[in-house]
Amino acid sequence: MSEHTTTPKTVELWIRSFAPASAGPTQERALERLDDLESNAQIESVEVGVWGKEVERTDRTTRIPQLQRIETRLEAFESWAARTGRRLEPFFRNTHIESSITGECHDVWRLPTVALAEFDENDDLLHVAPCHHGEGTTDVSDRIDALVGDSEETTFTVDEEDQPDDVADRPSNRMTNFSRVSIEPSPSRSD
Repeated sequence: MSEHTTTPKTVELWIRSFAPASAGPTQERALERLDDLESNAQIESVEVGVWGKEVERTDRTTRIPQLQRIETRLEAFESWAARTGRRLEPFFRNTHIESSITGECHDVWRLPTVALAEFDENDDLLHVAPCHHGEGTTDVSDRIDALVGDSEETTFTVDEEDQPDDVADRPSNRMTNFSRVSIEPSPSRSD
């Protein structure tokens, strides 16, 4: 059963700034494949957003446009997940951090190295990757494969009986460990 019924008009690729070199090929490959889809007019536009490893949830967000954009997207992702029965954790996590040194507390979003959001012509959110559904996981590569598959389906006629299940309905064999116990402020420098 396919989870993707509408071809997106706009795709947003979110990448982590200053990600380790091991994430680079994944980000580059996703950018290349999305650029190909856009140049072949299969999607209208590809937008790239940059975020860090985590972003603090704070009242200051409204004064910083980039942080406001990220927070707005993350809230839309959560609404989409609730509406569709998907889970965004452990890829996107709300975490409460308390410093044992200063006693300060912060609520932060922990963000994935790469994420994909798909929007229709009305700017309604169609899909977010990575996410969990049932026992399966859909990562960014799975979603791009599905988008490429959707564009190929418009070119070729395939009997519905012979059509394979959407790749997003299969469990992913990729596993990532996102655990970290505590975060301490970095020692201050005097220059």
